[in-house]
Amino acid sequence: MSRATTLDRLAVKTPESAFVHVLQEEFNFSLRVSRELLSTAKEMLVGGAPSSAVRLIVASLKAPFGPPLTEMDKVEVTLTVDAGAEDAKVKTQQGIESLRQGQILRLTEEALEQGGVLTQEDLARALGVHRRTIVREVKALKAEGHLIQTRGAVKGVGRGQTHKVRIIELWLDREGYDKIARWMRHSPQAIKRYVNTFLRIVVLHRQETPVEEIAFLTQASAQLVKDYLEVYEATMKVPHRREKLEEELARVSARQKPSFEEGKKGQEQQ
Repeated sequence: MSRATTLDRLAVKTPESAFVHVLQEEFNFSLRVSRELLSTAKEMLVGGAPSSAVRLIVASLKAPFGPPLTEMDKVEVTLTVDAGAEDAKVKTQQGIESLRQGQILRLTEEALEQGGVLTQEDLARALGVHRRTIVREVKALKAEGHLIQTRGAVKGVGRGQTHKVRIIELWLDREGYDKIARWMRHSPQAIKRYVNTFLRIVVLHRQETPVEEIAFLTQASAQLVKDYLEVYEATMKVPHRREKLEEELARVSARQKPSFEEGKKGQEQQ
């Protein structure tokens, strides 16, 4: 059996192998480069996709505080109730209460990114628990210094710092992934994903890519891109954070350069 026939048979076994096969045969990339491109594509397109999501109609972030919910502007938001393996790891390592607290942080922020704001009742409905449980978990989070951006809190003091922004700031202060994960009730993998998204946004911004295009390319909300760019602008004014950022950007550039050069060499050989 010829090599070409063998490759053709292997290529149809899984979508992943088919993708690698196309990169090798059609674009003449090496196997290593093809696999790296597959890994990057999976991370950007499906790596952070929720295992379970719910849609809720909630109060708009722009709605004035005071009128009853039935009379105010509303928006539909999609919330990641179950983040799959990442949530399972938090539950195993930190316990069910930490998992629920992490879900509260995640859901409130996801709603804000989509122009909505949750009430404690919304959180209880999304997570399938009693409102008393939400009140208890919110109290525990606030005791540790977390800002829980439910409707009352947002309308009382305005939209404050998001937990994703705080994660990036802690990372820029050279805190470890595991330590940040414990405090934020996230998995280390989730922290790494937020950091990678931040780095991609910074790289694209330095290439003068518009915000909406950055959002599309990174599969992030436009609001998150703006939040991260504010962190970036502030970071450039703080020496130790700027140093950390430049170190990481240099590592990203060093990892990408060999792949780019191999791909370019392969195309020149065609």
